[in-house]
Amino acid sequence: MKSALFLIILMILIPALPAFAAENPPAGEAGKARIAELYSDIESFDVTLYSEEPEEALTLEVVLVRPEGKGEEVLDRQVFSVDSLPANTRVIKVGFWDIGNAERGSYYLRASLSGEGKLLSESEYGFAYGTRSVSRLRVNDLIPNSEGISVALSPVEAVLFDIEYMLVDGSDVVYTAKTEKVSLTSTPETFSAAWGTLLENNREYLGRVKIQVYSPKREFIASTEPFTARDDAEITDIFEDETGASATVFGRSQVPFEGSLVFTVYELKNGGGEETSGPVESIRERVPVLLNDDDETVEVAWNQRLPKGVYRLEIELFGNDGDVIERRETIIESDLSSDSYVNGEAQGAANESQSPGGENGGGIPGFSIGAGLAGLAAVSVFLGKRS
Repeated sequence: MKSALFLIILMILIPALPAFAAENPPAGEAGKARIAELYSDIESFDVTLYSEEPEEALTLEVVLVRPEGKGEEVLDRQVFSVDSLPANTRVIKVGFWDIGNAERGSYYLRASLSGEGKLLSESEYGFAYGTRSVSRLRVNDLIPNSEGISVALSPVEAVLFDIEYMLVDGSDVVYTAKTEKVSLTSTPETFSAAWGTLLENNREYLGRVKIQVYSPKREFIASTEPFTARDDAEITDIFEDETGASATVFGRSQVPFEGSLVFTVYELKNGGGEETSGPVESIRERVPVLLNDDDETVEVAWNQRLPKGVYRLEIELFGNDGDVIERRETIIESDLSSDSYVNGEAQGAANESQSPGGENGGGIPGFSIGAGLAGLAAVSVFLGKRS
């Protein structure tokens, strides 16, 4: 009886118990802003901050130290302002050491996070420089641009690893993407990621990759390259005839493309390469805003159909800054005689309104005999009713 009563009470209490989070927060005191992760080599470093509660006006200090005898030598010190640390969001700071000629040996990165004059968290990361140990993976090349980032890797032996891609603006990582459990066996391969955030035209950014190898020991490899974000697009398809033209534009950048297309038609003398004076038509159209992998087709119509002859069509794609990104040329051959159209309308259509004999006959345009008889009949019926 007591056992049954205990089970009933337990079933009542279980729904009221708090559920565990699916992912554990970074190590540290729960709820407090803290340093969650550190990395450094002799050239650069990154520090990951985390908090379950929103924080503001924090200060991060990083120091590069080299042991020297019984003491140590401070080689570089940098301080970063952390204006905002949102709740449950990783904030990563990236920096570069300025130490000149580095010597072989052991080094330490020491980081401390403080707010309102109080130390909130501190951590240390040790690494060696100039050792003969060979990593199982090598970075052959790293190319970031306005679309994304690509890294070429070569394996020394078969290896399994994670790649984290970072877009860095100043010292702030503004976008990250991660690919886990990537493998290389014997041949080099290239790995890429597209930026999932908007870029500002003509702004300097850094593209950074951080690779984690798990065995035989856990180690990191990092590489960083600068680039300037540019608006970019290309013409992928065009169409043209004597009535108008169109061009399909494909976006190739995370800088919003807000350019324009200019369609210009020149008449060629006797079908040759020599042009008559001045353009026959010139039309500028705005291209709808494009991002990477977007495409839009822009269509234009000439003011009037091009008379019989051969024409050169020039299509220019202008970027956000008014620079010509791409130029395409093609030929339009019109078989339409200038006598075939009057005021932009076909003569055949005009002749349809004439009498069968080819003359208007002096009557009211569009007035037929059948319509006249029908009108007389309606009048007779109306007069009959009145009488």
